[in-house]
Amino acid sequence: DIPGENQIGYALPDQPLLNDVKVHYVGDPIALVCAVDEEAAFKGVEAVEVEYEELQAVYTIDEALREDAPRIHGGEDNIAVTTRVRKGDIEEGFSKAEAVVEETYETPYQEHMYIEPEAAYAIPEGHDKVTVIGTMQSPFLVREKVAGILGWNLNQVRVIQALTGGAFGGKDDMGPLVCAKAALAAVKLGRPAALIFDRDESVAYSVKRYPARIRYRSGADAEGRRTAAEVDITSDCGAYANRAPFWLWRMTAHAAGPYEVEAVHVDGRAVYTNKVYGGSFRGFGDVAMHFAVESQMDMLAEKLGLDPLEFRLKNVLRPGSKTTTAQLLDHSVGMEECLKGVAEASDWWNRRRAAKAGGRLRGVGVACAHHGISTSRGAPDWSAASLILNEDGTFTYRTGICELGQGSQFGHAKIVAEILGAPLESIRVEGPDTDSTPNARPTHGSRGLMLGGSAAADAALRLRERMVKVAAEMLGCDEENVELRDGRAYDRHRPENSVSFRELAREMYIRGVSPAAYGFYAPPRRYFDPETGLGVAYPVYTFAATVVEVEVNPETGEVKVLEVWPSMDVGRAIDPLLIEGQIHGAIAQGLGFALMEHLIVDEGRVLNPNFKDYVIPSSLDMPKVSDVIIVEKPYRHSAFGAKGVGEPAIISIVSAIANAVYHATGIRFRTLPITAE
Repeated sequence: DIPGENQIGYALPDQPLLNDVKVHYVGDPIALVCAVDEEAAFKGVEAVEVEYEELQAVYTIDEALREDAPRIHGGEDNIAVTTRVRKGDIEEGFSKAEAVVEETYETPYQEHMYIEPEAAYAIPEGHDKVTVIGTMQSPFLVREKVAGILGWNLNQVRVIQALTGGAFGGKDDMGPLVCAKAALAAVKLGRPAALIFDRDESVAYSVKRYPARIRYRSGADAEGRRTAAEVDITSDCGAYANRAPFWLWRMTAHAAGPYEVEAVHVDGRAVYTNKVYGGSFRGFGDVAMHFAVESQMDMLAEKLGLDPLEFRLKNVLRPGSKTTTAQLLDHSVGMEECLKGVAEASDWWNRRRAAKAGGRLRGVGVACAHHGISTSRGAPDWSAASLILNEDGTFTYRTGICELGQGSQFGHAKIVAEILGAPLESIRVEGPDTDSTPNARPTHGSRGLMLGGSAAADAALRLRERMVKVAAEMLGCDEENVELRDGRAYDRHRPENSVSFRELAREMYIRGVSPAAYGFYAPPRRYFDPETGLGVAYPVYTFAATVVEVEVNPETGEVKVLEVWPSMDVGRAIDPLLIEGQIHGAIAQGLGFALMEHLIVDEGRVLNPNFKDYVIPSSLDMPKVSDVIIVEKPYRHSAFGAKGVGEPAIISIVSAIANAVYHATGIRFRTLPITAE
């Protein structure tokens, strides 16, 4: 019944929209039941008869890797994808080590728990076009997937992002799924259709943070310099690969952490199991990897008799350093400043000593983080935007970057206003509509401001050039003497000589000078060797450091986070308040992952699919958050030097909590979450 290709897989073609041969997990769709109301829909579901042949299921990565394991998707084994890095001589690196630490770490599923569940509406327009309105992060990807399912051209599908109540990566994956089903129903029926998940459906069937198991062996010499890191990663991708190749690669490319290590060997694999599958999630891969890295850093420091923060300062990436993939960092590297900033703000050394006074179970921990911005492994990336000067002197700015509560579109408007000298309130932002907004690519990878904002800047600069040219003729001055500010064009040598943007716009229209501009931005192309895993993995990195103080109740084992001192190298702060908001939100989400969130999956079935049984932090759990330390090391290839902040903010908080708990109790936790039990 699917007119196009029954395929919705992201990285690999392994996921049908509707399963007509084999189901792979509890939640796989086999049919769409359409009805005029919910009651009729339930009756329709009860009328569906399915004959199943029961097959042996695989629920753990160990089961999946057995030679005699059932092949979930056929093939030679259950490995969906592998990655590797080979940098330096690993044996020589360990031969130089005075201290060696080898441990295994495990991180679990995490549910997004966005306030608004997934939803989509589809409205047919005649017999050969459909409009889809839904909660999403990637409208042009949604268009591509819907068109593929329907067997249509892209210009037959219009996709509009609805105001979206949170996403955190999840609606990057769920958007295409929900929208494609709604569109298929609408086109088949010739009438509007809607698909809206309730909370239980959202939690039970939506993508999750990928679970991971990381075996980590690292060494450092007597001077406190890291010499070697040997890392083995196994990630449970669930029933479908989805984003697993990119998730696994990000873990691989960040395996040494934000530190210089002369020899790094990494092997990674993502394994199919018959469970709910993983997908995009804030901190994509790096939360798990940095949990392992930062635990190793503390243990190496302890073996060498060094303070954990001082040990980090000896090893952090600096300008001129090389990353896990031997990528040379020549600028925009503020890791050292972030770490020194939180050390000073928290009064690190005195606070560490004071934590042990009076017999209290208090601890102070530190962790660092780095996160590559944009796409990985040298893959191309770009963003686009458009800008129009209206007849009344106002502006209409259009972007395909989705607003999810993070403030990216507001950041774009500030960039446009700054370049054009326009009042911020004169710029109207129109969000994603594939029939009218340029393709800015997905809102993920913390690329919304760095790439989307750079496209906005390009559009503004192109329009500014025309505005200045016409204004110079109107003012009777040279173009270099035209100043745009406060919604007017001035002759800087004769400030009393000016025209309003309304007057300027009218003149441009009369003269036939285009009032519209198209902006485009792509970061520099990168070299990458897929055989060795070496090269420029990401255009640029955002760096962060966090100090955390915790107190552990000796009777109940409850961990309370008392205070957090965060810092981040953001490139250039376009709006400090938005940055602080992102960091505060990330602290809450990271606190949940570190201490309380636990998705219970039994034989492939999610048992706690609601707010009652899946516990997330509330405002009562939030610690005091010290003033955010914003470090500015501009990236020379983006508008105003800005980098992304949304995802990096969550990475270091999780590891810092784990290290603080160790300092308080002397117990090293290698599995998350850290619970009283």
